[in-house]
Amino acid sequence: MGEPMGSALARTTLAQLKARISAGEWPVGSRIPTEPELTEQLGVGRSTVREAIRSLATLGMVETLPARGTFVRSLTPAPSLLFDALQTYNPAELIGIRRALDVEAAQTAAAQWVPERLEAMESAVAIEMEAMREHNAGIPGGVTRCTLFHGAIAQASGNRLLADLDTSLSRALDSSGLGAHIAESIDPAILLNEHDRILTAVRARDVAAAAHLMALHSDAALRTLRHTVLTTEMTTLTQQPG
Repeated sequence: MGEPMGSALARTTLAQLKARISAGEWPVGSRIPTEPELTEQLGVGRSTVREAIRSLATLGMVETLPARGTFVRSLTPAPSLLFDALQTYNPAELIGIRRALDVEAAQTAAAQWVPERLEAMESAVAIEMEAMREHNAGIPGGVTRCTLFHGAIAQASGNRLLADLDTSLSRALDSSGLGAHIAESIDPAILLNEHDRILTAVRARDVAAAAHLMALHSDAALRTLRHTVLTTEMTTLTQQPG
């Protein structure tokens, strides 16, 4: 018996969207068209577009943020083998290796970012600012997530393996529920402030500062395994006396 038409159509739609992303039509960090817009552009139903976008997310190429849209995380799919392997490790192990990768990504990005990668990092921070405003306004779905910003930094490192590992780790953390827990445990204003400091160091090509600030920022995620994080070490160290 052949494949259902809907699934075949979704695969064709997925191939079209992958090709457009890989060609750079929608850069890393940018928002892709909405479901209605893609439905009109591609001449398929919304359910087909929705299925294709879910597949793109599974491949690590896009990330959908509630109430804000779907954003490009990578121009190429992350190998499923990495994600399958990471599923066998516990949360503490996943966050521990994530810390090491984040620090490496930050210092490498600071050393060799190119303009389009810098734009992706700046776009991620802008999206987080929008999420913080929604959070403060009590709008549902206004939780700030780290993944888009960290993914943009990993892409800016220019190391494809590092970027693939970052994407696979984010997927593994999300599938365990820990990604959402971390996002809900840190005050959005604090998280955004820390991301902005890291971005400032990366933009200035200050390799040492970028690595140091990322290490402090990543340590907060480890502490969420034990208790709710209200402030982080970076915030404490950078507070000015009253």
